Amino acid sequence: MKSIITGCPAKDKTEGSVTIFLIMVLAFVFLFTAVLIDYARIAAFNVQEERLARASVRSVMSSYHVELRERYGLFAFGDSDGDMLLSKVLNENLHKSGRGDTFNLLPFALESSSLEWSRPLGSYDVFRHQILEEMKYKAPVDFALELAAKFKPLSCVMAEASRATELLSKLQPLYDEREENLDLMIERRSQAAESGRRVLLWIMNPPGDSILAHSLGNMQAAADIPAQYSDYLGKYYDDLYRDSKKPAKYTYQLALYQSRTSEMLSRLPALLTTFREEHGHSMEEAKDALNKAQQLNDEMRDVLATSRISGANLADDPAKDWDIPGNSGEISAEPLKKLHEQEDALILSSADISSMENSLFKQQSAYESIEPTVTGLSGVLHEALGVNGDSYQMISSVLGASHVVGNYYKKYGKKGSVIASDLAFLEQHRSSDKARKQVEWEAKSKLGEVRALLDKIRMLGSGAAASMERYQILHQFYEDNVSFNNGLESQSSDKSGISSNPYAAGSSAMKDIDGIYAAMSGIMGGARDRLFQTEYSALYFQHFDVSKLASLALNSLEDTSELTDQLDPRAQELEYILYGFHNPAGNVAAAYAEIFAMRLSIRTMEGFIEKATLGNPLAVLAAALLYGIQHAIQDMLQLCEKDAIPLSKYVPAQLTYRDHLRLFMIMHGGGEVQLSRMLALIQLNTGINPEERNTYVSSEIKLQMQLWFLPGVVKMLNYTSSFPGDVQGNKYLRAVKADYSY
Repeated sequence: MKSIITGCPAKDKTEGSVTIFLIMVLAFVFLFTAVLIDYARIAAFNVQEERLARASVRSVMSSYHVELRERYGLFAFGDSDGDMLLSKVLNENLHKSGRGDTFNLLPFALESSSLEWSRPLGSYDVFRHQILEEMKYKAPVDFALELAAKFKPLSCVMAEASRATELLSKLQPLYDEREENLDLMIERRSQAAESGRRVLLWIMNPPGDSILAHSLGNMQAAADIPAQYSDYLGKYYDDLYRDSKKPAKYTYQLALYQSRTSEMLSRLPALLTTFREEHGHSMEEAKDALNKAQQLNDEMRDVLATSRISGANLADDPAKDWDIPGNSGEISAEPLKKLHEQEDALILSSADISSMENSLFKQQSAYESIEPTVTGLSGVLHEALGVNGDSYQMISSVLGASHVVGNYYKKYGKKGSVIASDLAFLEQHRSSDKARKQVEWEAKSKLGEVRALLDKIRMLGSGAAASMERYQILHQFYEDNVSFNNGLESQSSDKSGISSNPYAAGSSAMKDIDGIYAAMSGIMGGARDRLFQTEYSALYFQHFDVSKLASLALNSLEDTSELTDQLDPRAQELEYILYGFHNPAGNVAAAYAEIFAMRLSIRTMEGFIEKATLGNPLAVLAAALLYGIQHAIQDMLQLCEKDAIPLSKYVPAQLTYRDHLRLFMIMHGGGEVQLSRMLALIQLNTGINPEERNTYVSSEIKLQMQLWFLPGVVKMLNYTSSFPGDVQGNKYLRAVKADYSY
């Protein structure tokens, strides 16, 4: 054998090389094909695993809490065990049919699975997002058709009424204070003149145009000195030229005349001093009052100018850009615009002020001529103490002094001609003040009735112990949610009262209606978050049955037990969300007060139109406020009886009690505090704590698949091909995460 082999030719050594080559090629092809098969299986495995992960987590999250969905349109994971659900879903999908003749290209096996929960429903962001998803289609349509379309026709005239109310409410106290100071000025001027009455009566009592001589006797005034002087001289000379043997007959009477004359003249300095001091003090107060009136008049002018500048910068119609199909025309604001033209009549002109200053100056000048005249009279009358006095001169001096002081008193005393003329000048622009004051009193009285009714509503909660307990529980839920969200607890709304001042109440009501229009304009312009929250709360939360207040409003309710069920927080959820009072009657009272304020603003606008013919702007405002208060009270009665009232005399569209609350939510709702209140109510009503109910889950699923060919090669390729999984022995393992959120 050895010889045979060694004896073969050299060329035979290359035989079989093709076979080896083919074997190598086939081995490479087989290796390549095997790797491709496993690579394709891995790719298919990855796709199927991802699909399975997403499907399984969706299946888990389909177990949402049914009560939350049905009652509040919210999604949160229910009471099931999520991990168990996930395992069940995965096992059912990976379950083999049991047939032995089947070929499974991708034999999956579950290695592990887990769930990680997050984003609880009690979180502001999550809750707000679910509200948006629930309301994003129906809320804008409902708002535009049910609310905005009704308010648009009134927008222009309400803007004018608001401006007029704000301006005139600012002018009214300034006007009244100015007039009080002008009255004070007149009063002090009159007092200044009245302080000289004692001097006048000292000169001549009663004042007259002549002095008749009379015999010696009592002296009531200085005029008696020259009147008795002739008799004094006669008696003096009778005694002087008497018979020397006879005693003096008139010694006592003459001495008494001199004594009385001296005593009369001695009283004058004190009278003049008192007159000077009292007159000066009164005139100084009169000047101060006039200066104060002028200052207030300037303030009124500034307020009017500022209002006109700001009014010119504001759009005439806050709703002019609202695009609402089929909306009716606007109510004309022309009567209110005409009222603007009469506002200047409330301001005193510079000429008016100057006229009063001149009158004051003339009075002071007239006074300054009195003291020299009276002082000179005293010197003349001293001659009566002797026998060389000039009776005619004394009488002339007395009459002259009496005339000077008397004229001053007649002009500037209480019924003085100048004072009466100046007062008549002031009364020219006060023609309607008296009637206005009466209207103000009536309006204040009517507001007192409303305030009394609000007090009755607040007192309803005093006998609702069970409701108060539930409110305390609700308050705790609210505080827990605020703390959970790291928020700051907000104070309850301050909208639960009505001012006793008609002007303050009217001005506040107009500001509120301006706020409503501003909020609606923002929503119509695209600011929708507040709208979604408002409409969600109005759709899913119960409001108070306002018809229960009808008997109370009519003062015919003696037994309040029928209201007990309405004092529970579950019966006034919407009011609680809006105002946040944690007591049985506070939220209802706040809603009643705010609805009344809104009715007052609309009815006051009507009053401006109805009472525009009164002329004086302040009289128009007072009459408009009284009209508004009276009709707003009637509106509240109708709302309690029928649960709906016309928006206005000029726009008969109906507004329900719920519609009013929706408007107020739009105006000052939409914040995080309202979210906490809603979540607290949900917990109270369902027993479900939103902070413990998650809306987001992240699942991790780890599956394995057995490799068929060359696991080592696949593992080697894993380092270069960046497979997402891992190769362990002859198994390929991969973990996949899938997230899902409601």
